[in-house]
Amino acid sequence: MNDIKCLCCAALLVAASAHAEDAAKSPLQIGGAIRFNYVYKSWQEDHPNGFFGLDTARLDVNYDDGTLIGSAQYRYNRFPKGQGGYWQTFLHHGWVGMRFADKSTIHVGLDKNMFGLSPFASNNFYESIAFYTGFEDKYDLGATYASRPGPVEWQLGFYPRDGGSYSGGSNTASASNRYSYNIVPDDDKQGFGTGQSDRERNTLIGRVVWHVGDAPQHEFGVSGLAGEIRNGAGTDTRRHAVAVHYKGAYGPFGVMLEALRYDYRTRHTATQTYGGLDPNSFVMLGAFGYPYPVATKGDIYIANVSYDIPGTLGPFKGFKVYNDYGVLRKRVAGYKDSVQNVTGMSFAAGKWFFYTDFMLGKHHPYMTPDFGGLASTSAAHDGYTRRVNLQAGYYF
Repeated sequence: MNDIKCLCCAALLVAASAHAEDAAKSPLQIGGAIRFNYVYKSWQEDHPNGFFGLDTARLDVNYDDGTLIGSAQYRYNRFPKGQGGYWQTFLHHGWVGMRFADKSTIHVGLDKNMFGLSPFASNNFYESIAFYTGFEDKYDLGATYASRPGPVEWQLGFYPRDGGSYSGGSNTASASNRYSYNIVPDDDKQGFGTGQSDRERNTLIGRVVWHVGDAPQHEFGVSGLAGEIRNGAGTDTRRHAVAVHYKGAYGPFGVMLEALRYDYRTRHTATQTYGGLDPNSFVMLGAFGYPYPVATKGDIYIANVSYDIPGTLGPFKGFKVYNDYGVLRKRVAGYKDSVQNVTGMSFAAGKWFFYTDFMLGKHHPYMTPDFGGLASTSAAHDGYTRRVNLQAGYYF
């Protein structure tokens, strides 16, 4: 049944591509993508040669007539057995808005949080460690205002609710069937069985950036976040985060730097824990079907470098090599650092786009067997492990 769904979704996306070509001059544009990848995990002994499969099929709808604007994207994920053997469908984003005479904009709906480096804090396909802690490429339900373009720009967003949960296979946690990593209720079968039932509410985010140079070549910024954690017991608590960030271009070289501090103030009972941990030393985050614990206090540091290689090689062009480094230093006694480093290259050929990523990780849910590693860690997984990702995507 899932394979039939996949084929139907692929057929829909191809049909959407033909429609988009027919309506090239229309303010309404319909497109999408189909992506496949090969994955190898050094710790996965039952798949010593890695595995290959469909990653994502998606449908994109965009509208822009100069004044009225809007965007939506719906995704179907189908992961092979080595990557969980499950499927999901979810709304990635969906908003409507307006562009004013001064080019400032307002969006209302499921929209991207403008926090930290933008549009991403990474060059690679798997993004940075900030993504897995809910501070990169995140979408919530609310309103976002962006100032007119200029040397100084600012964005302000208010999100009463998170991005919501959607559908997935029976081997997923229902509250975590979503794209963005939010604070979510734990799951007894697919989670850690803590009984925590927290949710994000009433999040306020502000961001200011200064552009320097003619291109401009440099961007300096600061971001702040404040919001509520609703625990279902009538005792809401607060969460805060602040980040300073820089993005610069030095000819073909690119640099991204970010320093981020967050603090989640939870109010859990003594039984809402696992492994004898302080129940208020971690909170459950979830996306892509599964929740995992993350330290309630931490500092994230990101340092990325890239180089754009000029020229072409046959049909291939747009070569970029990069190294993306990130670390989560947990401000909780006894919790060890989580590390992510990705060395790779991206390039294109027509409507195809490719990633080749070599990843090293420690105490990281996607790069090590230590699925609880963004909180407390196991002594059995103290070393670095490796993951290889080869991605091919057709975008239309």
